[in-house]
Amino acid sequence: MLFHAKSKTLEHIYFMTDKERAGLMAAQEKSELELEQEWEYCMKNQIELVLWHEEAFPAKLKNIYNPPYGLFYQGRLPDHRRKAIGVVGARNCSAYGKIVAKKIGEGLAAAGITVISGMAAGIDGAAQKGALNTDGYTCGVLGCGTNICYPASNRELYQQLLQKGGILSEYPPHTRPLAMYFPQRNRIISGLSDGVIVVEARERSGSLITADFALEQGRDVFAVPGRIFDTFSQGTNRLISQGAGLFLNMEDFLKEMHIFMKTEDNSAGKEKIVLENLERLVYSCLDLTPRNLETLMMETGLTLGVLIENLEVLQQRGIISEVYKNYYIRSDTLDS
Repeated sequence: MLFHAKSKTLEHIYFMTDKERAGLMAAQEKSELELEQEWEYCMKNQIELVLWHEEAFPAKLKNIYNPPYGLFYQGRLPDHRRKAIGVVGARNCSAYGKIVAKKIGEGLAAAGITVISGMAAGIDGAAQKGALNTDGYTCGVLGCGTNICYPASNRELYQQLLQKGGILSEYPPHTRPLAMYFPQRNRIISGLSDGVIVVEARERSGSLITADFALEQGRDVFAVPGRIFDTFSQGTNRLISQGAGLFLNMEDFLKEMHIFMKTEDNSAGKEKIVLENLERLVYSCLDLTPRNLETLMMETGLTLGVLIENLEVLQQRGIISEVYKNYYIRSDTLDS
């Protein structure tokens, strides 16, 4: 068994890196009691381990370069019979990017597609929340032990993934989220996916590393275009200029990926939102770019008091959102 191999034997195993050999040798120094305690912890906390050679190991990961030897996971592993799409992007994303990611997650889940991401703040988490909102399956790939919620701000999402989706990692429980682990975990995100969508990314970012892994693994890469002066669009626009697919809407994307779904006309059961004249005037001045009170007063010609009154009504109806103090965006699509 590999775990019990001597150091001289390990030196001649060509598929192991020096870091992996060092890690295995360090693990060999643990006592039988320590190993038994770790295994008991996993059993007690419903942390499973699936190894590369086992049938339950995700089939898409088996043939990538440098596959993980095993995966620790909680919840459910991705179903290999279903299409899977990775959705990644900036942690410190724009309000627009977060809305787009959420809509993408919802659209993929509605089409019966698995959403793979990293449970990170920003784009990743938004896409996975969108999938869960549509009762879809989504899997979070962590750069730490599965028993650690990182980032802590995504605690609610973490709990939902445990109950309705899955969380996995190649790192054992209690492994801290160190920066060096995240680039490597990105190869698993792309490896589990049939294609990857990058929503927002800086010129140099982890999302572009995921895109590079995806291309190396023969996966399709798509990017959401953005304004040329936006920092968060530099990476995605660069991907498009280099030949990545252009993500404009879910219908076109599914056609590009040769994924077909049955469409249903839900218009009869959909409640139409009707706005009063002033509410519609205010709404018409908003889009997915945050606008402040001063700008809205100039565009609508309304007094501050009347403007705020109508903004509050639109917020209560869930049509707009205040993304930060006195800055507003549309949060849903209104029927004409």
